Amino acid sequence: MIRELEFKVLCQRHRDEIYRYARALLANQADAEDATQEVLLRLWNHLPRISPFNLRAWLLQTTRHFCLDQLRRRSNPAAPMLVDDEFLDDRPDELAVNPSLAADCTFRLEQARRALLRLPENLRSVFVLYEINGLRYREIAATLGIPINSVKVYLSRARERLSNLIAQEERCTKTCND
Repeated sequence: MIRELEFKVLCQRHRDEIYRYARALLANQADAEDATQEVLLRLWNHLPRISPFNLRAWLLQTTRHFCLDQLRRRSNPAAPMLVDDEFLDDRPDELAVNPSLAADCTFRLEQARRALLRLPENLRSVFVLYEINGLRYREIAATLGIPINSVKVYLSRARERLSNLIAQEERCTKTCND
């Protein structure tokens, strides 16, 4: 009974974080939901052996390993994803009443997602864990099993590459529209 209650609390606390990380790695809502369920199932099976101090790192490591296995099985691991209802449901009210602004935001979000998918996995993982999941350098280092200095370097490189990829796409779009 105590294990079930503890598991339920842990699921509620970490489900969204696992999903966001899986979503960023897999670029697919359904696959990210499947990954989240699989990671939570693995949590249930390993719960007695996981230290509470390492739980978050264990969950994110498990998510990463599961997602990387899924990507290896795919024929096209970085297929572009479309903006889906998850974003549209979270739009600020001003976007809902301004179709032009909503279209621009949707386009820019899709640009950023395509650029993120073009990053190497190590840079994408660090970027997602820091910028989207809000982990600290120390937590990212523990999750990925890399030194803190590597986390800092990867994050810097990810930001620089994302900026360059988005700028490159904007130049391409402008050239095509002219």
